[in-house]
Amino acid sequence: MAALAVSLAADNEGIAVHYQPKEGAAPMRVIECDVVVVGGGGAGTYAALRLHALGLKPMLISKGLVGKSGASIMAGAVIVGSKMLGGTEENAASSLEFFAKYYSHFLVDQSYLAAAGEWIENTFYPEMESLGLLFSRDDNGNIAMSHSPVRWAVAPMQGQTGILLMDIRRKQLQALGIPMHEECVVTSLLRNANGDVCGLVALDYVRGELFAVQAKAVVMATGHADRLVRRSTGTREQTGDGIALALRAGAEMTNLEMQFWHISDFANPPTWQRLHIYPNPLVGTDQSSRVYNAQGECFFEQSRDAPAALAPYTLQVKRLTQQVLAGKARFSGGYFTSYSHVDADVLRRYQYAGSAFEKLGLDITQDKVEARTTMHYRQGGIESDPHSMRTSVAGLWVAGGVGAHVTGSLAVAIYDGGLAAESVAGHLPTGHRHDEFTAQQIREEASRVEGLRVGASAGASAAQAAGQPGIAPMHVKTAIWDLMGEAYGLIKSGQTMRDGLARLDALRERELPRMTPPSASRCFNTAWLDALDVHNLIDVCDVTLRSALRREESRGSFYRTDFPYVDNTEWQCKNIVARDGADYRFRKASYPVGTIAPDFARQEYFSVPW
Repeated sequence: MAALAVSLAADNEGIAVHYQPKEGAAPMRVIECDVVVVGGGGAGTYAALRLHALGLKPMLISKGLVGKSGASIMAGAVIVGSKMLGGTEENAASSLEFFAKYYSHFLVDQSYLAAAGEWIENTFYPEMESLGLLFSRDDNGNIAMSHSPVRWAVAPMQGQTGILLMDIRRKQLQALGIPMHEECVVTSLLRNANGDVCGLVALDYVRGELFAVQAKAVVMATGHADRLVRRSTGTREQTGDGIALALRAGAEMTNLEMQFWHISDFANPPTWQRLHIYPNPLVGTDQSSRVYNAQGECFFEQSRDAPAALAPYTLQVKRLTQQVLAGKARFSGGYFTSYSHVDADVLRRYQYAGSAFEKLGLDITQDKVEARTTMHYRQGGIESDPHSMRTSVAGLWVAGGVGAHVTGSLAVAIYDGGLAAESVAGHLPTGHRHDEFTAQQIREEASRVEGLRVGASAGASAAQAAGQPGIAPMHVKTAIWDLMGEAYGLIKSGQTMRDGLARLDALRERELPRMTPPSASRCFNTAWLDALDVHNLIDVCDVTLRSALRREESRGSFYRTDFPYVDNTEWQCKNIVARDGADYRFRKASYPVGTIAPDFARQEYFSVPW
């Protein structure tokens, strides 16, 4: 520890240690805490709150603003997974079926779903209403919800549920004095000589300060709205950081190939790509939007095509793919969504998309709007125990979408955060775990991150000496997005994915060494951030394609022309991958037997109703 313990000073973040990376360089701050939580969304904020309530000293690091960035603020509805709010035993059964079949394609631990549903009913909803997240009610005082078998509620009288909920969480963190490091990107997880995760290195990209955190545990809660292609519900900076960081630290990944897509998002303008026209039942009615092909034929309507399911994204993808194969639509547009069949009063009362229609000169009660596909949540993520959130690496826990438990639902992600906190509190080691092995990692990471700021790699230097211009990191990032759009689109094959891997390898060899930010500024240098993102993105895309090649079937939104069937005999299981030196190792693992199960062994992909 001699290399680290230069000076100690108490502050409101715990113990601040200053580490001198090399002679003449500014000292790096090393902050001590019990647990560092990475991610400022629903899962991360609740994990930090529960850790504090359990008597520990947490710290929160967010790449954006805590409670004001990422996917959580986009949540418009909260699913009720139980009998509450006027529901029935049948509603509860439908909710389990919805998550296990339509959202998870039977790649889920159903006992985890049951436990999450019970917590949502008995803890989450009462707490939210007590904190002021009031749900819209009808004339009889009952909470307004869909009329579908799966019950869900929103807070339309107040605004977007996610925005309100995350505003509450931010205020709770501030009131308790829990340290929040915002607009800070984690660049590396730290491990000690035993291989345990014991902290991290992060860059405050507003101030240009690199710092390290010494902790007894890390909770990864970076979400799952990754931007692996140009058009995504994930924002520009959501480049799979949590997966990349955990992968490099030795953690296992599960089902990374299982990617969700929207088919009913505004096609134009392109900047509206996150604006979604939900094809699920509107609150207060059993009606939903309809999707039409270029010939004006309705090819998807929830009440007709999936009456037992809510927002059956996978069925939408199947139906659109069939239209594309028939030449009646394109994934890039040429098909349309409309609410024109829904009662106008219901639209005015419950549907906020009307203002978006108006901005395009359209009337939501009469007109169709052109739609196209958008990459959405990833079902897979970091492999962990769904009842403790512990990963395969000691000292590392997960919470929310970056885990591989279930896709979607803000309430379920928050459940994960509380579960991770309780598990951490019961398994927290005593004493400090940094050692000289950790100190060496800090030195190497400081050198790597600084080199990305000035383009100081050997490849960049050689290119400059040869008179070749450097490449802006954003250009490399968009090249990866375009490559993945071709190799990892909605229609896949082994050949296209192998070609994609070869192109990734060539890009890694030729373009990454020449990557140089246009500016070497330390403060708010977004190109420096892009350079860090590129390294995460290319690793995540590489392991995703390799996982996709391994799964030799089609399931959910994952469609392979060379394996065009759902295979429950061989692939109703976890597809697990981890790094093994310069290569990868794979294994399969079965899910526990659940309440519901597929009723076939193998079936043609498009004929499967989930």
